[in-house]
Amino acid sequence: MREFFTHLLYVLRKHFLKILLISIVLVAIACLVSYVISFRTASYILTFKYPNASDGLYPNGTYFNAYNIFTPEILDDAIHKAGLGGLVYREEVEKGLTIRARSTPDLITTQFNVTFSQGSDVDLGAVTPEGMLQSILYAYIDFFHSTYSSDQLALDLTLVDKGYLEYTDIIDYYNIYLNQLQKYLKSQQENNKDYVSSDGTSFQDLINIIDQYRLTFLREVEAIISERGVTNNKEAYLDRVKYRLWNLTNKYNYNRQMQQLYNEIISDYEARLTGVVFIPSLDSERKFYMSKTKVGIDLYTLKSTTFEEEAEEIQREINRLNQYIMMINDEETILMDVENTARVDSLLEEFRTRLNATMVDIRRVEKEFSQYKNHSYVTVKPNEPGLIKRTNAKMVVIVVALLDAAFVVVLAIRHQSKKEKEKESSN
Repeated sequence: MREFFTHLLYVLRKHFLKILLISIVLVAIACLVSYVISFRTASYILTFKYPNASDGLYPNGTYFNAYNIFTPEILDDAIHKAGLGGLVYREEVEKGLTIRARSTPDLITTQFNVTFSQGSDVDLGAVTPEGMLQSILYAYIDFFHSTYSSDQLALDLTLVDKGYLEYTDIIDYYNIYLNQLQKYLKSQQENNKDYVSSDGTSFQDLINIIDQYRLTFLREVEAIISERGVTNNKEAYLDRVKYRLWNLTNKYNYNRQMQQLYNEIISDYEARLTGVVFIPSLDSERKFYMSKTKVGIDLYTLKSTTFEEEAEEIQREINRLNQYIMMINDEETILMDVENTARVDSLLEEFRTRLNATMVDIRRVEKEFSQYKNHSYVTVKPNEPGLIKRTNAKMVVIVVALLDAAFVVVLAIRHQSKKEKEKESSN
């Protein structure tokens, strides 16, 4: 071993300058290549700064998932924002995208390193990897605000068509939806009553528009349906009305029987037990007067009156439905059926078109408001690597040093072997 170290030192003394120069050249070339390649990768720090973030929740209370950044909707939007639609495929972008949690003392991290590396087979044109990553992050932030910043279930609209539904069912559905939508808009208005969108639209403007839909379109359609007996399926609808009549008739009979029962109880009471009881009381001016209290017959009288009033109200509804059945079966109504149905269909189609356009405006205003209110919920900043990291200098120096060491060892072994052969030949 001592002899080997002697040969090793000999090789080092003899080839030191050559090894040094070659090493410098190798380090320089490797660092330069690494530096150039590093620009095919961009990295940003994504930070979530809202109250629920440290609990692993979105602002709307749903569970947080950082990997939603890979959602097809986000990647497609990012490609569109970068102006690469039709040039780059979603799968190519997804392949180069990575997201990793940054180490923090908290159990649930709120910071992530997001990196995009441009593959050798991916052509981004004039867009740099950093530009592509920025597009991804901006698309993600838009998605975040529109999806998680608040509870937007009220903005989910399904425009129902006739199908098997009756016109009355469709009107009920839209009335319920518009009520829900107005409540949502009012709750948003409470957050900032002075908020106005970029085009000057306030939440009150949107509330007024929704109110007009109810007062104009739906009221008009409802009036035509009830006054002209418009149905989608006459036989099926009449069956529903008849069932409703049967149900109401049972309720009417029940209320009348209960009214009769209480009347019989009242008639059975003796006058001395069912009289009015007076008690001394004070009025607002603190003067004494005799107030009567409800006992005995008075309580039963109230019950009887209540059942009577309910029975009369049910009877009015029964009469209305019977008149409605007569109207539907009326010859004039049957003759006008096609015209009335066409009028209702036309109004509903106009309503759907206008409501669709209004929902586009509502979502736009909501998105702007969410970004205005929650602008600091999600922040991004470049995770710019320094020169040493870009050139990967530390790793390059280590690798070159190991190669040098291996090269010197090989030379030393060869030199030792050569000397041993010369020694054997001389002997």
